[in-house]
Amino acid sequence: MNRNNMVMSAIIGGTAAAVAVVAGSAHAASTNSASTNSASAHEAQARADIQAVLTASAAAWSAGDLDRFMASYAPMATTTYLSGTHLVHGYAEIRAMYAQRFGGGSQAAMGELTVDIVDFRLLGPAHAYVIGHFHLHRDAAHGGDAEGPTSLVFERTPAGWRIVADHS
Repeated sequence: MNRNNMVMSAIIGGTAAAVAVVAGSAHAASTNSASTNSASAHEAQARADIQAVLTASAAAWSAGDLDRFMASYAPMATTTYLSGTHLVHGYAEIRAMYAQRFGGGSQAAMGELTVDIVDFRLLGPAHAYVIGHFHLHRDAAHGGDAEGPTSLVFERTPAGWRIVADHS
């Protein structure tokens, strides 16, 4: 094979390789797009599931049902609550703190709660970080209205998404 034929063969071979690389890139882009869509769907489902937990939790709070409200927390010794004045470890301890601060769970002392998700980040298949905004409506005799940000870490448990860290 002469030099011109070798160059021509390399060019044709190179073109075939380039076509294979482009085809492979298109397949990879298609696969990545499908993965991205799947991840987006997973994140959207996780966000909807967590919003449902927050909505049920707020409804329980508003009904004065502290035990049902606490169902949104993981029942573990490592579950943590942090506010400007409290650092509490453990599910039972967090429940006791809420009961003490809110009249043992009376509906009047607890008021009416709403929580909205402001920012949502899936940290992996079993954890999510949520920034929310809460609004607590109570009469003046029970402390009046309160509102503000909250950050929550959720963990997917066998019972569903549960709060493992609460900074309110």
